Amino acid sequence: MTQWLAGIRDDPAERAHRVVAAALRAAYAWTVRHRRPGAMREVARMTGVVMEAHGPGRGPTTPLDLIGCLRRRLGLLPALAEGTDEEIAQVVLLGNDDRLTSDAHDLACEYALPVGGPSDSAQWMPTWTRMHTDQIRSMTFNALMQGNGQESYVASRRFLIEHPAGSLAELRDLVSETGVRLPPRGYTDIPAGHVHHSAGGDAWWWPCPTCRWPMEVAGTTVRCQYRPHAAVYQLTEGRSGGSRPLLSRIDEGRPRVAKPVARPAAGSRCVDPGVWRFVVVPGASEIRLKQCLERLGATVQLWPELDRYDLHVRAGGEEFRVDLKEYRSVHRLIADLRAKPPSARVLLPKTHEHQLGTLQTVLPSLLITTETKFCTEVRRALRTV
Repeated sequence: MTQWLAGIRDDPAERAHRVVAAALRAAYAWTVRHRRPGAMREVARMTGVVMEAHGPGRGPTTPLDLIGCLRRRLGLLPALAEGTDEEIAQVVLLGNDDRLTSDAHDLACEYALPVGGPSDSAQWMPTWTRMHTDQIRSMTFNALMQGNGQESYVASRRFLIEHPAGSLAELRDLVSETGVRLPPRGYTDIPAGHVHHSAGGDAWWWPCPTCRWPMEVAGTTVRCQYRPHAAVYQLTEGRSGGSRPLLSRIDEGRPRVAKPVARPAAGSRCVDPGVWRFVVVPGASEIRLKQCLERLGATVQLWPELDRYDLHVRAGGEEFRVDLKEYRSVHRLIADLRAKPPSARVLLPKTHEHQLGTLQTVLPSLLITTETKFCTEVRRALRTV
């Protein structure tokens, strides 16, 4: 059997990784089977990957068996049953309506990687279902680095993070005015599941208050697919046929954020979902942290040396280098840190500070801090001036 299919046979963690990656691809293919001729072929290919990872007599053996498994917790698959990643074990990829669940976009995508060898599915499957995080980031950043050095790179990357969606006319004007570079696909149509069609026939979308990418619309519930962006809203139709639908917040209301206003979907575009998940989401946290540190009085440089690390901070007479890590799965974070040690101290944003204990236990030699601890450290350095 070829290496690209077999992988590392004696490594349970590697086998589990391949199973999650194949399950994610199969789940996505199943949701588009009525409009993509090659979708069922992709489900069959991923069934082969799952069968190989499990070995004879274990796990699903037909495409429909695999789809049935994707409607249940992934932890019920034998390859994941004895694993230590409880978060991924609890994930269900397909809902009762045969749509991808939020966990598919939010957590399972961190397990995506190329499996099953070359195929034509790359032409229609989104990057976040078939490419590793670093591949998507590298592909995006390499395009941004084609400009004129560090200043151009930072400007282009920040533009992408601060303008992940909007009207095509406005985006074109902004790109023309700033001269920034865009990744290969630039801006694409807003995904259908992120658009609301009102009774009057108009289509609308709402930007997430945290990352500004279009929020998912499920019936009358509107929220960002990335769960740490916690605001959840109830949709109410406008009073007249052509008026904007309204949102009212229905979660606990913390943190407080401005209520999103409906925007016309006609003529609007957004960055690719893979670029959103692995570039815009962490980038929003990096820029927010930069602004927070600057309010304290520090001087902050983003992505020094063309992204060798994330933030270079000067406070008082001290300098700090930190690399922000925002993974939903702490086990994927540990695996990636082992595979590619960071060039600076790892920093966990506030939404992920609960991962600190696990990281310190598993990687005791890793230099790591949290946003809360780091801000305290910077305040202390500023007071010594």
